Amino acid sequence: MSALEKFGVEIFTQHNIFERISADKPFRPENPAFIFIKSGTIKLRQHFSDLELSANMFMVTDPQTIYEMVSVSGDFQSRMVSYKRDFISALSLKFNRLITYRYFRQQMNKGVPFPQNEMEVVWKSVNFLKFILDSDADMLYKKEMVEHLFSVFCYQMAGIISKEDNNSMNQMSRQEEIVFVFLTDLAEHHLTERSVEFYAERQSITTRHLSSVVKSITGKSASQIVALIVMNEAKVLLNSSNKPVSEVSSILGFSDQYAFSHFFKKHLEVSPRQYRHQFEN
Repeated sequence: MSALEKFGVEIFTQHNIFERISADKPFRPENPAFIFIKSGTIKLRQHFSDLELSANMFMVTDPQTIYEMVSVSGDFQSRMVSYKRDFISALSLKFNRLITYRYFRQQMNKGVPFPQNEMEVVWKSVNFLKFILDSDADMLYKKEMVEHLFSVFCYQMAGIISKEDNNSMNQMSRQEEIVFVFLTDLAEHHLTERSVEFYAERQSITTRHLSSVVKSITGKSASQIVALIVMNEAKVLLNSSNKPVSEVSSILGFSDQYAFSHFFKKHLEVSPRQYRHQFEN
């Protein structure tokens, strides 16, 4: 049984992080995670753009987002703290989890820099938690130690984030909030709803206003983002399962396999079968 299953948290280093981050095809993280970079660089592709993380940066990944690894440098050193969401919510943390979670969601898919001295402290904290998790010794209170050490880590991150950008901890601009709600709704409903009108109506705003705000914040139109999300979902289904194309099209809410193939080819210029074939060779 993995540490994630047994204790609710698991820590990966640069030596085994690619067990969880696919190096050669799009992937969806199974659980949320913090990724810390101590040296070197890693470039990930996500919804809107390529994201490069370098020394003394971290990011928060989320199971609602699909990523693709573009490149990694030879001197790459990292720690990934992967955790189950119900584990973090069960801890009796005293900071406002809702605000912190909202801020984390805001920062998702962005690399957040922080001072080297603070990185050193977090790095030591994560390494000690990893040491306890990896220990073969039959520790009487191992579960309790893991919970407390993970709580310490959470407090460290909440303190760093609130100090770095106190304003963002407390409020989003109205435009950011519109995009945040749009992306949250899209993550939940993209298998059944692909019209921009649906998402605008959920916020009681016009389609034109939603599209304008989304374009100004992300650089892409709302309809482009809807297509991107559906395409990413299609890629993951095609390269991580043996489901027939007809079943994939049904899962994604297309009326038939032809409609799905037309949509896929329009956006990627290859058919679903041709795309899948790339990963079989």
